[in-house]
Amino acid sequence: MRCAFLFLAALPACSQLVSHPDAPVRIGHYHLNVASVDAHKKFWVDTLGGKPIQFGDIDVVEFPDAFIFLREQKPTGPARGTAFDHIGFAVPDVPAMAMKLAAAGYQETTGREPKPAAATQQINEAPPSKSGTSAVYGRFAYFLGPDGAKIELVTSGQKDAPPIVAHHIHFINKQYVEMQQWYMKTFNATLGPNQTDFYIGAALPGVGYSLNFFRWEGDQSITHVPTAGRVVDHVGFEVKNLEGFTKELESKGIHAVRPYRKSDPAMNNIATATIVDPWGVSIELTEGLDKKD
Repeated sequence: MRCAFLFLAALPACSQLVSHPDAPVRIGHYHLNVASVDAHKKFWVDTLGGKPIQFGDIDVVEFPDAFIFLREQKPTGPARGTAFDHIGFAVPDVPAMAMKLAAAGYQETTGREPKPAAATQQINEAPPSKSGTSAVYGRFAYFLGPDGAKIELVTSGQKDAPPIVAHHIHFINKQYVEMQQWYMKTFNATLGPNQTDFYIGAALPGVGYSLNFFRWEGDQSITHVPTAGRVVDHVGFEVKNLEGFTKELESKGIHAVRPYRKSDPAMNNIATATIVDPWGVSIELTEGLDKKD
């Protein structure tokens, strides 16, 4: 089926929020502040394989199950230093994608990053692998894009998997358990499997594995700065019955910093609201991002 994208007044005619269409809450988008839209398109489109589209007057890169919004505004800093760590993508062949990223000049990094000096030492002292990247066991790898936007590549277990699909959000926090509990309360999520002494997950209802929380491995006295203004300004969740959901949040003591709007001009007249978690991660809630014409 051919997809035609309408600009300015309309949403994409064929949205790529394709998985779990009946779920009450899904990851929907990420909004980035970028020093150069062209530099980010080289990363998200030319290298990772996303599709460039327009959403009103905003440049957007479309992946299966998530949109990357690019606002040309120099970020106040990278993702590092906030409690939002990275965007996870699933690909059929992690080493192949990792080699493509490395060949394009993007820096490989680590998961639970230690202090910056230790992280540099760790990367520099890591033994070289046959593939030219450290992609541990060929199953996952981490890279930094422009402005310090961080991604993770994980191996897709799906038969005949697409080249790339948005997979999960990863947070990092010395209060990783408390953070996971806040997200479970907020989004009616459930405890994820495989909890360890440095990791805990949360599964969105009707979706499953979606949200990861790691303990910070470096300076335990760190306090995270807000995401607003940084390269990943906020994360977005697509919500069914957003008006009712925001009322439910109020009953839980979670107050919107930007109240529910049935028609938000800044987001092509779909419904929106904004909340901020206790660690400064801005969260935009939308209804209609997956609308099909």
